[in-house]
Amino acid sequence: MDYGESALCGSGELELDPDIVSEEAGKLYSELQSVVETHGADVVESLLPILVWVLEGLASCRAQLREREEEAEREKAEREELLQRYQTEKTLRRESQERYLELDDQFEQERRAMRAREKERERRERELEKKAREQADQLMALEEQKANLTRELNSIKHTHNKLVLTHRDLLEKKKEWESEAFTFRNHVHSKHSEAETDTSTEEHDPKADGAPDSTASEMIETNNSKVTDAEVNHNNDPSFISGIISSTPELAHLKGFIETSSPVCSKTATSEFNSSLFDEMKQAQEDKREVDEDRKVKDGETTKEEEETDNDSDCLEWELRNTDSVFSELSELSREYVENVDQGASVRDSTDQFEQILSQYEELKHTHEMVDTARKALISRVEELTSERSGLNMELDSCRETISRLEGKTKEMEDEIKRLRKELETIQSEDPDASLPTSLRRFSRSEMARVVMEKNQYKERLFELQEAVRRAQLQRSSPSPRLRKRELYREIRSHVWGTLGKNQLHGWSMPLGVTNIKDSELPPEPKDVPVLIQLRLLDQRDATAKLTCAVAVPPEISGEQTCCVWAVTGPASSSDVTVIDPARSNTILDQFSLPPTSPALCICAVPPTGDTAGTVWIGTQDGGVLIHSSSSSRRRCLQSVSLSEGVHSLTYSQGEVIAGLANGTLAFFTYSSGIWNLQSQEVLSLGTPPLQPVRCCLAKEGCLWVCYWNKVYMISVKIRKVERSFTVSERSEQQVRFLCAAGSGVWAACRLDPILRLFDWTTGRPLQEVDLSSVVTKALGSAFLSLSPLQITALSVVSGRLWVGTGSGAIFSVPLSLTSESCSIPYCSLASAQLCYHGHRQAVKFIISAPGCRSSSNSPDGAATTSQLILSGGEGYINFRIGDDGSDGASESVLQRSERSHMIIWQSPTPYVQSPALSVPSPAL
Repeated sequence: MDYGESALCGSGELELDPDIVSEEAGKLYSELQSVVETHGADVVESLLPILVWVLEGLASCRAQLREREEEAEREKAEREELLQRYQTEKTLRRESQERYLELDDQFEQERRAMRAREKERERRERELEKKAREQADQLMALEEQKANLTRELNSIKHTHNKLVLTHRDLLEKKKEWESEAFTFRNHVHSKHSEAETDTSTEEHDPKADGAPDSTASEMIETNNSKVTDAEVNHNNDPSFISGIISSTPELAHLKGFIETSSPVCSKTATSEFNSSLFDEMKQAQEDKREVDEDRKVKDGETTKEEEETDNDSDCLEWELRNTDSVFSELSELSREYVENVDQGASVRDSTDQFEQILSQYEELKHTHEMVDTARKALISRVEELTSERSGLNMELDSCRETISRLEGKTKEMEDEIKRLRKELETIQSEDPDASLPTSLRRFSRSEMARVVMEKNQYKERLFELQEAVRRAQLQRSSPSPRLRKRELYREIRSHVWGTLGKNQLHGWSMPLGVTNIKDSELPPEPKDVPVLIQLRLLDQRDATAKLTCAVAVPPEISGEQTCCVWAVTGPASSSDVTVIDPARSNTILDQFSLPPTSPALCICAVPPTGDTAGTVWIGTQDGGVLIHSSSSSRRRCLQSVSLSEGVHSLTYSQGEVIAGLANGTLAFFTYSSGIWNLQSQEVLSLGTPPLQPVRCCLAKEGCLWVCYWNKVYMISVKIRKVERSFTVSERSEQQVRFLCAAGSGVWAACRLDPILRLFDWTTGRPLQEVDLSSVVTKALGSAFLSLSPLQITALSVVSGRLWVGTGSGAIFSVPLSLTSESCSIPYCSLASAQLCYHGHRQAVKFIISAPGCRSSSNSPDGAATTSQLILSGGEGYINFRIGDDGSDGASESVLQRSERSHMIIWQSPTPYVQSPALSVPSPAL
């Protein structure tokens, strides 16, 4: 009782709640009455103070609890208000930090570009200065060469003038000598005739006859003296020809020949040479053809002169010859006459000298031809140097213009540098830490935010690298990668036979939910199972090239009778396009290469719009958009445009084509007047740093779903505005890669994620989420996961089924609960999922539908039928029930047939129904 009393005394300060006390007291009073009636009043006498204290304590605790609840509510409201204000402030701060980061990066890029342009300008200035110096040196050399040629030309002109004067003097002397010789011949002829007729007269009057003989002898002596004088004058002036040869370098090799020539013929040959040189140089200035004609005329004249000289000498010899006998002649003639006849014999000596002069003249003529050849070469060289000089002058003028233009650009760049320096100084004045070196600067919040974002990206890459290292270690532990894969395929084969059994339907397993039924029991057969009709090896020019993407071009687009499939293959630097008919095996309609600028990333078939024809659009990594004809002239590129960023997706919607670019923007292309307006596209930006390419879009009823990072943006194509957005995955580093529509829902899948998510088309509300990990493990075992990480690489909705391709080449199809194509929600159950026993060795690149394929093999009467085909593409082929035993003993470096690009083709058992998912191009993985 001491404890109770002390507790009761300590409770006197508590505030009581009368209602509670009275209520509890009433309850206890009724209970105490029953106790008193049963046991007496003494039993409850000691309990009354304790009960009163307990009631008072309860009342005080209830009051305190109420106060604390009210205080907690107030604190909660204040906390929510503070949290909201904090979030608002945090958002504003993040936006300002991102803006600052963008401005900082922009300024940094501008500074780098400015420095690069400045270095390039300096380099060009140095090159131009060097080139200008070289051209100046060449110009000076040409000026010196021109001066030398001018001096040589002047000397040649001076020599020419001398030769002309000498030629004139020789011509005058030649004319005088010819006139005297003609007079002498006439005189001798007349005297000879008189001597024959007046022989008797001469015998009676010898003195009278001696006078004419003496006169003739005197004339002969006079003539000989004149010829001798001319020869002496010629022999006395040998320095003239030597001076000409020494002044002309091209004639230096003739000096020895002139010196060895005889003194008698030197003057005559020189006169003839001077005359020929004068004529040739005069005619060369007028025309080369006239030179040849003059030479021919001159040669003819020389020949005539030689003939006349020979005739004169013969006549003179005949006239001087006597037909009588020597005895009779000597007996009849006097002594003086005989002496005169002996003196006349010197005429034959002069004739021999003349013949010698002619022979030497021929030698000099040959020498003259050599000199003339050297002279013509000198003239052509002068003309060549003159033309070269004019060309160098023109090049010098162009270089001066280039220098002036570059100087103007240099001034503009200097002005721009000054402006940027002023902006930099302004920024540094606003931010005092900006002027400090990087090692002394403090990290700002924007820089920390950028570091965190980069950290997240590096973390994602680290996970991928760790997985790659794990696979590499597994491969190294085995004898070779091919042998390791063969062992894994054997384990998968054993698991498939042990788990799924031997039952199969058109190459598909039974639904995975009924695989535990014994073989003796017949499982229910699923409906509308696609039928495997073809395993096709893609015939490529390069066997090592890999599939990138593909699109089906139905007849309503191409205008042809059957559907065709365009498959894009190629290495990392270029791409090839192979057009096939999927209904006919081993049939290639066309095959051509795209421009070797960069590889193709996406392809899309665009139906006829307005006046435009049905076309196929191809997007490349360097930003190129190529529009090809979808008909027979497929190789012809109708239009093309080059964008600033790479094109990662192409989507058609209501007469427009939307291109997803690498910087997180969308480019909208429209048409007018029968052509597409590629140069005037509209751009809508979705990207916020860090930027990410737009790899997947889905168009339906004027609304466009765009995947960007882990979100989906719902965009109105008509007004170019984002109407709504929602998050697909909670992980911010995830990337939504695949979208396919069915009914009123859309199935989505992320990169490196085995989870499928269903969303409502109108609101974006999540409807269902399924994980393929359990299905894949159950169907193929844990060995299948060792091939590569479990991920979804292809997704499509065809013929009421959801088709899923994995990163290791397996293909699953799940029936959807579709009652109406427009309004029903496409739920699915993994219990009804089926595995295709035919798959690829690597990731499934695409799963597409090819409607309108004409084939005659399936009809009984051979008539052509139209059906819908489903195609999957990937690297290699594998039958999971058989394994990889066929590659035993194969070399590691040789690419086997089963490892090349393959297509697996099924035929849909249901009629074709147009689905919006078919307009989605297969994105590059």
